[in-house]
Parts: sequence; C-alpha cells; structure tokens
Amino acid sequence: MNAYPDGGVPALADLILERRNESDATAVVALDTGEVVSYRTLARRTQALADLLAGLGVGRGSTVAMVMDKSVASVTVMWAALRLGARYVPVDESLPAARVAVLLGLCEPTVTVVEPGHRGLLDGAPAGRVVTVGDAPGDGTWNPAAESEVRPADPADRSPDDHAYVVFTSGSTGSPKGVVISHRSLCALLEGVQKVVGFEDGMRFLNVAPLFFDASVVDLWSTFLVGGSVHLLPRLRMATQITRAVEEWRITDTLLIPSVIRMLVGRFSDAGRRDLSSLRRLWFGGEACPVPVLRAFAAFAPGLMYVHGYGPTETTHSATLFLTDDIAGYTEEFLPIGGPLPHVDLLVVDDELRPVEDGETGELLIGGPQVMVGYCGEPGLTARAVVELPGPSGGRYYRSGDYVRRRDDGALVFLGRRDDALKINGNLVHLSEVEAATLAVAWVTDCCAVPAEHPLTGRAITLFVLGRGDGSGSGSGSGSGSGETELRRELALRLPDYMLPARIDFLADEDVNLTPSGKLDRHRLRALANS
Repeated sequence: MNAYPDGGVPALADLILERRNESDATAVVALDTGEVVSYRTLARRTQALADLLAGLGVGRGSTVAMVMDKSVASVTVMWAALRLGARYVPVDESLPAARVAVLLGLCEPTVTVVEPGHRGLLDGAPAGRVVTVGDAPGDGTWNPAAESEVRPADPADRSPDDHAYVVFTSGSTGSPKGVVISHRSLCALLEGVQKVVGFEDGMRFLNVAPLFFDASVVDLWSTFLVGGSVHLLPRLRMATQITRAVEEWRITDTLLIPSVIRMLVGRFSDAGRRDLSSLRRLWFGGEACPVPVLRAFAAFAPGLMYVHGYGPTETTHSATLFLTDDIAGYTEEFLPIGGPLPHVDLLVVDDELRPVEDGETGELLIGGPQVMVGYCGEPGLTARAVVELPGPSGGRYYRSGDYVRRRDDGALVFLGRRDDALKINGNLVHLSEVEAATLAVAWVTDCCAVPAEHPLTGRAITLFVLGRGDGSGSGSGSGSGSGETELRRELALRLPDYMLPARIDFLADEDVNLTPSGKLDRHRLRALANS
C-alpha cells in the first residue's frame, strides 16, 4: 500500500479505483437484499454520484453526511465523498430527530444524503443541501443505480491531512463528540494492520458493525484495498444470520464485539451444525472477552487466528493488536491487548504524565499519525484529550483514560478505565474488574457494573447481568433465587468483599437496551440504578 511514511495516500477511493476500476470481482454483497456489485460497477456508480455531489458544491474540504440504512448505496456515498476530497459522516438512522440535528450541527454538512424513510429526521436540522435516494428523476434525487465513465482524479488537489471521515462517540459523558480522522491516520492504520495481520486476494469480510461505528473502517477499507469482498449484514443481526452468512458465502474474516461472540457460543446450538471452516480470522475488541468463550467458539471453527484489537475511536480504531492461533493453550483468563501497530507510539504514564517502569500500572497515551485531527467544533475538548509531549511521534498523544500494565514480553494488559474508578469504604474499585470477574462465569452472556447509592452503605455497586438468572443452565431468570446465589458465590471466589455488588439485577432478553454498536447501554443502566 505504501501509505506511510511517504506522505500518505491522498484519497483512498482514488487508489482503489485505479487498481480495481476494470475488475469484475465482487466488491460488495448486501445480504438482506441479495444485491451483488462488482468493483467495475461500484466505481461507475461512485463516479455518477461524485458528479452529482460536485454539482451541489461538494469538493475538497466539504462534508457529506449520510442518514441511510446499511447498503450498497451507503457504501457508494462513502466512496464518492472520498473521491471528491470530502469527508463522509455516517449518522445513526435510528436516532431521534433532535439527536440527529445535534450531530449534523457539529459536523456542518455541505450535503446530506438520506433515504426516503428517514427524510423526517432532517426536518429543521442543519443538513445543508439534501439529496434523497430514489429512482425517480428530479432535483435533489439520486438514483443509486446510475453509472458514469470513471475519469482520473487530480492527485495534486489532495493532501494526506485532508479529512477522510467523522464518526460520533459519546464516551463516558453521554454527550456526542464528532471524531475527525484524516487520510494520513486512516492510511497509517490500514498499512499497519496489513503488516501485522496480512491480507490476501479473495478475502471475504462479513461486516456486522453498523457503518457509523468505527469498527466498520477495518471491515471495508482493508478488504477493498486487497480486492476482496465485503458482505454487509443487516442491522437486525441474529446468531443465525451470522453463521448462515459464514457458511453460505465462505466468509474468511469477521469482526465481532465480545457480547456477540458470547451470544453465539452460549445460546445458539445451531452454530455447531454450520460449516464455519472457511473462517481464517476472528477479530474482536471493545469489551473484555474471556478466553473460555473463545475456546468454546473454537469448537465451531477450529484453526482460527484470533485478532484482539484495542484502540479508542480517537486513534483510528486500533492502536494495538494481539494475535494468537493457540487459544486452547492460552492459560490466562483474558488476552492482553498486545503491542502497538507499526506507526503507533505508546507511553504508559503516571498521574503527572511521567513514564512508569515496565510492570507498573499507568494510563496509556497513544501517539503517532493515527491520532485524530480533533473533535468537530470542540477545540477545548480536543485540547484536553490530546496533549503535547516530547517523543518519537512528534509530541501529540491522545490520553486514552485507560489503565494498562506492560508485561515482561512487551504486551500490554488492559486493567480498567480512569473514569470507572470509585472509592468504597476507602478502597479503590475499578468497575471493569468487577465486570471481568462476572464475565468469567460460564453462563453470563453480558454484564454492566455501575456506581449507585445504597441506603445503608452509601456508595455501592449495582451489577446488571444478561444470562441465565435461574442458574440452571437454560433460560433467563428474574435474578432471585439460585441464580443470584450462584453468581454471588462465583464472584466471592474472584473478588474481595468490598468489590462485591450490593445489588444484582438480571436482565431479560426483551428488556435489554443496547447502544447502536451492540453493547449494553451504560448511561441508561446507570440512571436505572439510581432511580
């Protein structure tokens, strides 16, 4: 790819189009509609949309927002924006209109592409020029099947520091933050992942993550760069959809959040009847995933390479990777987060931002070209998140807020977040440690520990659990009786008394409230615990 350090690839879409413009190989498959599109067709559709957007004033430095379901059309919008030197901004189409207006206000789009079913979300929103997806000709309408002859782009009208995309994250505050990522950052990520993991022609990547979630960045662009095919799973994903897609399309790679992996191994017996032998790599991250869960998955798909990625959205998805193909022989309860990608510089520091010795706990600072440009319209917030320090990356480091420890072999171990710590009876407790101990219980599918006020003890922990509340090995329970008793017994074997939750609530499947990325909604559960 040669994207870095030679200045960066100025426009990713240009690079892919140059390599794949005349290729009849499959580029995108929409699993809900069955639409299969070649690179040649995708390139011609991209050119047609780019021409339309250019006529509406989109060019270098512009912003193209998209309020769309996951589809071939939404991928085309991403390509067309990059083709014009603009940045693309995927917006969660399930959000209420007021929230959509806030996000659009932060990124200030030149044009917003919207599907007819979501058009009402833009009423009164600062959406710029609005283009509606549809096959009827007319002003402000885009036919996603329209094609044009692909023309070469002018590479002189590009810069590695141009913005590639914006994705929104709320972090621990619940307030939306638009993370701006440049072409230099994106290309550094893709080249680094290519060097560490390696891709090959013919790879078939099952995309499970929503396009507005930064996990999709690796799914799509890594695959496109090697001429593989991206298979878009609909947003309403079930275990049967995932395993059926792997079997029917001979998927080689997929990236899953650990809660989805636990769902597959803990509650879907059909996985054992599917042929998952085509899988070569299972990517995961964003949450703790116990090694026993990965071993259980290995029973369905032996011989896998497990790719554990770590990285905040602000550092272009993945800053570190840990790879192993011997999950059966791994003895620790959780995998480490590994070491830095080739263009990433890591520092482990104390509260005064001074480096700590190997083996000591400290906050992880991430430097190098993968660090974000900043937050949309939030220079003060950016200044607090990115600090200037002397170092090989040129001084810009993102404060991750995560505590880690460096092992003797150089691999980093994730220990918890700075903002998940609280004092209970004078003892410092990291909620992530409570969650890790809970997830180590075989029948727990997911969990969330939150601080709450207890009428007798004051500050305490409420633990929400998704799993078999009756403790019997099947079904869900209410959280009373043997399920809670068994869980408390298991936790007492793993945690000191002061870290044990004062209250345990079991969540039934139909009551679970997930974030758009598929994780338990911590903000809602925190409010529930203190209501």
